[in-house]
Amino acid sequence: MHSTGNQSSTLVTSQMKSHIVFVFLLIVVFTTDTSLGSLDEEKLHNHLLSRYVKFVRPAQNFSQPIVVHVGMSVSQIIDVDERNQVMTTSLWVKQTWVDYRLTWKPEDYGNLTIIHVPVSDLWKPDLVLYNNANGPYDVIQLTKANVFYNGTVSWQPPAVFKSACDIEVTYFPFDEQTCKMKFGSWTHDYSLIDLEAMQKQIDQGQYWPNAEWDIVETPIQKHTIKYECCEEIYVDLTFVFVLHRKPLFYVVTMVVPCLLITTLTIFIFYVPPNSGEKVTLCTSILLAVIVFLLLIAELIPSTAQNVPLIVKYLLFTMAMVGFSTFITVIIINVFHRAGSTHTMPAWVRLLFLDFFPRILHMKRSHDDDQTDRKDDNVYSSTDCLINKPPLETRESTRSEQKYFFGILRSGYDALCCKTETQRGQYEMGDMEMTIRDEEVVTGRDGHGNNDRSKNTPSRNNYSKSTIDNIDFIVNHFKEEDDDTKVKSDWQFVSMVIDRILMLIYTLAVLIGSAAILLSSPLLWEGRNVHRYPNVESMKSIDLTHLYPLPPTAPPTTTSSSVENVTYV
Repeated sequence: MHSTGNQSSTLVTSQMKSHIVFVFLLIVVFTTDTSLGSLDEEKLHNHLLSRYVKFVRPAQNFSQPIVVHVGMSVSQIIDVDERNQVMTTSLWVKQTWVDYRLTWKPEDYGNLTIIHVPVSDLWKPDLVLYNNANGPYDVIQLTKANVFYNGTVSWQPPAVFKSACDIEVTYFPFDEQTCKMKFGSWTHDYSLIDLEAMQKQIDQGQYWPNAEWDIVETPIQKHTIKYECCEEIYVDLTFVFVLHRKPLFYVVTMVVPCLLITTLTIFIFYVPPNSGEKVTLCTSILLAVIVFLLLIAELIPSTAQNVPLIVKYLLFTMAMVGFSTFITVIIINVFHRAGSTHTMPAWVRLLFLDFFPRILHMKRSHDDDQTDRKDDNVYSSTDCLINKPPLETRESTRSEQKYFFGILRSGYDALCCKTETQRGQYEMGDMEMTIRDEEVVTGRDGHGNNDRSKNTPSRNNYSKSTIDNIDFIVNHFKEEDDDTKVKSDWQFVSMVIDRILMLIYTLAVLIGSAAILLSSPLLWEGRNVHRYPNVESMKSIDLTHLYPLPPTAPPTTTSSSVENVTYV
């Protein structure tokens, strides 16, 4: 019994201690500053928004405009779609204005100087992107706004906009693009909402560099415009992005192959005309240029205002290849000409066989020189046989066999240039010597007068026929040699034309390529052309303290901070 009473008293004592500790903790919690601060924020929130109407413009006087300071911090240029002329950007749209209904005394609310309020519960300017290309026109991420004790509201929502951008393709791929983002109030005119720029340029402190584009300048322009639809004047802020393309990718994949193709066309004139591959090479290069032209057409916008630089170069290459194809056909035609079908004019012989070869240091081969000498010998031999005395006027006592053998021998010697003294002359003594040599071979003395008198008519007819046949053979060889020489002359003329056109074509390709590809002003642009922003100084700024606690009156931006453009 005694032990049971002691246990009960001990349990009661422990419970009392627990209650005392719990009460002490409650007292500590309710007496701390955190609980009071939380209550002050709740009290302040109820005080500001209990009778707040977010649909009414926060102006103490209706005729007084609300000055909204607008800035922009670009996070990333996601894409520049040249084909559809759309620029996609990720940015922060910074807005600051003064709402006189959101003021309080910090000492009445635990020294609170700033409060975070959902912007959906506050009045906010109806700023929209005028040149929106796709998606929402305004900010859809309604984040909280910072409300300061003097009524200044600062709202910096993130957004992704797709804005229309007029793509200039004249100097593609060495081009510069100017893309604009025009922000303004959709319903409030200049007398109700006035827009001012926070900074002179777009903030790039948190910019993630793009792989294709460089931002070289970001000016801000203020416009006051009177539209035809309305009597009021509206104001807007235009944020301009001046972009330079990084051309390395297009130089490697487009410009260099085009240069190689153009250079390859020079060797068309180096291919021999008799190979049969000149026209095939021209056609293959022309097809390659057309394929490149189709690939580029898929990248650039379909515009009728300007022709891109790379397209101009491809058209130039295509024109040169077409011209080379036309000239190649002419050269092949000249190469295959012959004396039986074409007669070489005197001016062609003078220019392409005498004048241009000396200038171009072109010499004909040693075989051609030998052919010339051989042709001269054939002419002399032929003249010898043609100008010989008639057979009937010669008196001879030789037999038919001896005379026939002598005629053949003399004709052979004439063809082999063994009996030639001067062109058009023939030595009859060589014929007599040949016949005497035959008498020795046959063992006859050549004094058979009776046989000669009996066989003279038949022998004369037979010998004349033999001479005519030999004359025909000689003339045939002469015609072949003449035709060969004429062919050789035409072939050499085609080689000279090839060489001349190769030099002209090489000069045209070099001048044309340099004039077209180096015509972009971006390649010769100096550093002082654009006002390059100091990105490093922007990155050193802490964005949480970028806009410190504003004064009672909102700061006014001087006229020099933005470029004012007024349209009537």
